[in-house]
Amino acid sequence: MFVEPACGPAPSLSESGRPLWLALYLPHLALDALAQTGSAATKPLILTEDPARPKVHDANRAARQAGVRPGMALADALAVLNAPIVLEHEPEASRRHLLNLAAVLLQFTDHVCPEPRQQRILLEVGRSLRLFRGTGALEARVRDTLRQLGYTPRIGIARTPAAARLLARLRHPDRPLDRDALRRTLAPLPLTVLPLPAADTQALHGIGLERIGDLLRLPRQDLALRYGTRLPEFLGRLLGDLPEPLPRFRPTENPAFHLEFDQEVSATGALRFPLKRLLLQLEQTLRAGNHRTQGLELQLLHRGGKTTRLTLERSQPGSRTEEWLELWSIRLSRLELPAPVRGLRLSVPQLLPAGADSDGLFSSRDGSRDESGFLTRLRARLGDDAVLRFAPTLHPLPEGAQEACSPDTFPALPGGGTTPAQRMAGAALWLRPLQPAPPPGPHEWLGRLEGGWWVGDDQRRDYAVMRDPRGRLCWVFRDLRTGQWQLQGFWG
Repeated sequence: MFVEPACGPAPSLSESGRPLWLALYLPHLALDALAQTGSAATKPLILTEDPARPKVHDANRAARQAGVRPGMALADALAVLNAPIVLEHEPEASRRHLLNLAAVLLQFTDHVCPEPRQQRILLEVGRSLRLFRGTGALEARVRDTLRQLGYTPRIGIARTPAAARLLARLRHPDRPLDRDALRRTLAPLPLTVLPLPAADTQALHGIGLERIGDLLRLPRQDLALRYGTRLPEFLGRLLGDLPEPLPRFRPTENPAFHLEFDQEVSATGALRFPLKRLLLQLEQTLRAGNHRTQGLELQLLHRGGKTTRLTLERSQPGSRTEEWLELWSIRLSRLELPAPVRGLRLSVPQLLPAGADSDGLFSSRDGSRDESGFLTRLRARLGDDAVLRFAPTLHPLPEGAQEACSPDTFPALPGGGTTPAQRMAGAALWLRPLQPAPPPGPHEWLGRLEGGWWVGDDQRRDYAVMRDPRGRLCWVFRDLRTGQWQLQGFWG
């Protein structure tokens, strides 16, 4: 896995080598995902859930300033707002976004655990602190990565998953790395912040307990006798006395990224912003898995389940957002939309391992590969069939010694050699079919070519080069069987 270490002082020994959990809480996940489309959110917007009894799932800042809160009945929310935008929350779409973010976060640790129902992701980062130069630098890198993708996380860091979840939800600034520090951080917090059933919280209030510190001072055995094993077991996981094993997330082999629009788009230019958001997620996901890709598929989603499929192939693998966005912009500028677009789906047909690029015709002056893809930009603008490459064949005659193929295809001859016909054809621009020519005037003999008898096309030719009346350097031969002169092509 490739990661770029952050700059800064090295961590102390107490900061590395021990389990440490970072929790990311995304309370506005659905709204953040909606903002990826570039929709203007200046007027009040409400996301609803539970169609049978509609209530508010989330609301943007304009709606919250008017008094709308999650869980409020939709009718009550409409009573305090003037013509808000009302959209239905899609839990499956939020789940997909969270899993895509989990794949992105694999660039920081190999132990990532998404919790979609709680809109949360947990990372075990204890083994990553030395690489990222400490807790503060790692937290900043994680936060900046998510903000670059358009998400606003709340982050909590603690020695246990349960404590990290709690601190993330509360936006608590402390980062307790050991048990004593964790007790000091938790002690002044009210009991109501603990994820306990309401009945347990009321019972604890009934015996005079108000803060978590009051609860931690009680013997666990007494709590078990009075309230059962659930409460002391939770406290054990909270402080790290009991383990809480969490599964490891495994990303899909062919990642795909989705965006649904709140309104239909009728111009391809309006697709650039949401497409850039998808490509940013793609770049981060490829970086996390140490991958690149040479091709992408983009689906434009229309009403009624109809789709428009577009594919784009690069001459060399890559992952950078700016390069892919330039190519897609060229492709979309040539497209006439068959119907308004309601969403985008970007998928990767095949992942390729990241590796150093080799030099070639379109390398930069310093010898590095030009990842902007000159050939790919030409194909995106002119069409896939407008840019071709000549590749060698095993045909014994020059007119068949090369064939046109895609620039991404590199057929090789057995043993890596070339035929005499290929060596002759490689230096000329030949014509097909052959054209009769008059006997040449002054000319220079090139040599004799014989072959084709093993495929039933026996040929014996004497080749020469001459200039025609227009000054062009012509490539001609005399057929020794008929004595007829033929124009093979023009010398390059």
